Amino acid sequence: MPATGLPLDEADYLRVLVHGTTAFELLRTALQLGLFEHIEDNDGLDIAGAARLLGVEEQPARVLLMGLSSLLLLDKRDGRYVNAPMTRRKLLRSGERFLGPLVDVQARVINPSMVDLAESVRQATNVGLRHVPGPGDTLYSRLTAQPDLQQVFYANMGDASGRAFAQFLEHYDLTDVRHVIDIGGGDGTNGIELARRYPQLQVTVFDQPTVTDIAASRIADPAVRDRVHFRAGDLFDDPLPQGADAIMYFHVFEIWSLERNVELLRKCHTALPEGGSCLVYNFASNEEGTGPASAGLVSPYFLTLASGEGMTYSASEMAQAVRDAGFREVRCHPDLGFSHALVVGRK
Repeated sequence: MPATGLPLDEADYLRVLVHGTTAFELLRTALQLGLFEHIEDNDGLDIAGAARLLGVEEQPARVLLMGLSSLLLLDKRDGRYVNAPMTRRKLLRSGERFLGPLVDVQARVINPSMVDLAESVRQATNVGLRHVPGPGDTLYSRLTAQPDLQQVFYANMGDASGRAFAQFLEHYDLTDVRHVIDIGGGDGTNGIELARRYPQLQVTVFDQPTVTDIAASRIADPAVRDRVHFRAGDLFDDPLPQGADAIMYFHVFEIWSLERNVELLRKCHTALPEGGSCLVYNFASNEEGTGPASAGLVSPYFLTLASGEGMTYSASEMAQAVRDAGFREVRCHPDLGFSHALVVGRK
């Protein structure tokens, strides 16, 4: 696997695939027990020290340390286990990109449904949704009846969106925009950041009622609170808010089929004035349909759980859907990093 830079031969790579659930649970257990922080705070631990700090016996501590080392998350130096560089960057709470919220949502929301991937492929629908009780035929509607899971889900979405959104802001300037609608704005992370950055900007977050309640509770700054508004509604059944000159269609495209995206983008087109812009920003696959890994591994979630019809599409497919929705000027910005692409359509 030379492209990864990690010393895994073919046999070990296949072992990670076959024993993937075990690998994930080794990681999740280490995070739950705070093992990586204990190791960092003590400049490494031997088996006895890890057992003592974790409050477990030495044999299970040994099993955990060996498993994490085999996954290249720990190194061993002078008889003590230390965090590998990628662990320090991404698995410490103080690291530059802590992945804890992603692990939580995988464990509690996504992984239980993945046992139904094969049946979802056969039936072309989200069979895995049966693991989330509640109303409706999408994960997002079911989560309205599961407040604890909804909090976990949007904590991860907010964390991931915040990091990807910073990249979007490097490529698109909203200085001349007066009012933007954030479709499916989740916990308000993007809308709040926009209002902070652009003091002239009014922001309307459009999402389900239980989600907009989460978002509204997050704003502490009165100057920002006065310019971030929340409109509860259903993207398919309810009209979009009027009066905006831009619509953000962020991390929505991958949820739906191409046909359904065209339908929703036409709704955005109708809501915008002449000269208004629709900004489509999502994970994107490569044009060959062979990856990257982020696209290949997240697409089964959309099929098996989220909606039963979505996946990660290429930038050119996103751009074509924007054209098919009626936007006359379409600009495509592929390969922005974080496996994202931006498509801007102007009415």
